[in-house]
Amino acid sequence: MDLPLADGSPQPAVITAGDLRYGRECEYALLVTADVRLGLREPVPAVVDPVRDRFGDLGREYEREVTDELTEQVGGEAGDGVVDARRLDAAGVLAVLDDPATRLVHQAAVRGDRFSGRADHLLRDDAGWVVAETKLARSPRPHALLQAAAYADALAGSGVRVASFVRLILGDGTHHDAPRDELAEELAEVRSRLLEVLDTHVAEGAPVTWGDPRWRACLRCDACRAELAAREDVGLVAGVRTATRRALLEAGVTTMTELAGRTAPVEGIDDTALTALRSQARLQLTEPTPEDPLPYEVHDPAALAALPPPSEGDVFFDFEGDPLWRGTTPTDQGLEYLFGSLTATGEFVPFWAHDREQERAALIGFVGWLRERLERWPDLHVFHYSPYERTALTRLAARHDVLREDVAQILDSGVFVDLYAVVKAGVRVGSSSYSIKRLEPLYMGDELRDADGVTAGGDSIIEYQRYREAVAAGNATEAAARLEDLRQYNEYDCRSTLRLRDWLLAHADAQAPQVTAAS
Repeated sequence: MDLPLADGSPQPAVITAGDLRYGRECEYALLVTADVRLGLREPVPAVVDPVRDRFGDLGREYEREVTDELTEQVGGEAGDGVVDARRLDAAGVLAVLDDPATRLVHQAAVRGDRFSGRADHLLRDDAGWVVAETKLARSPRPHALLQAAAYADALAGSGVRVASFVRLILGDGTHHDAPRDELAEELAEVRSRLLEVLDTHVAEGAPVTWGDPRWRACLRCDACRAELAAREDVGLVAGVRTATRRALLEAGVTTMTELAGRTAPVEGIDDTALTALRSQARLQLTEPTPEDPLPYEVHDPAALAALPPPSEGDVFFDFEGDPLWRGTTPTDQGLEYLFGSLTATGEFVPFWAHDREQERAALIGFVGWLRERLERWPDLHVFHYSPYERTALTRLAARHDVLREDVAQILDSGVFVDLYAVVKAGVRVGSSSYSIKRLEPLYMGDELRDADGVTAGGDSIIEYQRYREAVAAGNATEAAARLEDLRQYNEYDCRSTLRLRDWLLAHADAQAPQVTAAS
């Protein structure tokens, strides 16, 4: 966004295409950004997210690929009629578009009424200039469509003959065209609201205040999470969603401490749900100690008691996948590179896959291995944490058109047991997250993860990327070391799943809910 100068010059705020996303999702973050640019506050420290950063890099790489492909398609090897407009301002772009010889423009500066931006691609079409945006996502996102529509609207306002549709070039190589008239109403509403928010805020001349009811907050972005943490906000309590938080705030319950002590009803939240939230807040407020690293409460012993009894053939299973992996075609994306399986006797059995054919072989190998175990131990179960394993197996069988009936039969027979569902049904822990890594202080004891190694799913994605880079560079030693780190990470996840199952079984006979030290 472009804002008035700190000396109070009268120029109005100018929004960008990126600001439109704020307008749909988080007005508070928009105003925090505005305050930084106005010199009214320091920037919010960004949460380090290597996966988000890597997706950003891949998005820029994909945009370059699309730019090269379009250039060759339209202009041939010489690039005739293709203009790289990165050094042109909006007036220069309009001049280029007016030239009959121009057929394709990349990175076109666009300026309209209180709007500016740079469109990825403008393609000449019989119907007029088509605004095309490159997006790594494989499905059209509303904010991406609004961005493209905003560029088209600004160009039309400058007298350019624009096509009646905008285009998204998606990460799988497909094109999604959307009629501009279907986007016009939402674009007008979002832009109008955005300018109203900015104009009102700038006129007040003071930093935005957290909790101002005029501004919508998403509760998920860096700016919102920083405020939630600083104020011990009820939004930090696991299970509190936006509507729930709103009901609590309206009842005067603003902090976790106030929620933990709340005994009176809250309009809009039933008594059972309020009791659960109150217990959750109390657990999260309980300070961990070396002796009691994670307070917990077994609130429904029957949910734990419903677990199947142990079998010598039980398997503890965890996938490692790389959503950033790309095959030979744009539509070929995402690879399940490790099917990790730990037996009840402690044997780790990995099925590796580094390309699509190996993924097919790994699926066949894993299902065959599991079938053999089922013949020997018909009472075995496959324990996992989260629904992902079931979903991924079904997707893989469909992708490779193999073992569809076998996979469906195994899943439908109740062999797979999701411990995440069991935990959520019967246990509360003093954590805002119920990822298995947050639960491990309950049962891993002195074998907690090494903080210096691969410790989280995001780390594993980046580590696998580094493995592939080492392979491409011919560095076999580094590649082997990266792969070994990933094997150890996955084996630990499987062992963690086994230990969690044993802890649920050990606590299945709890008689009454109570806050208890980890054991």
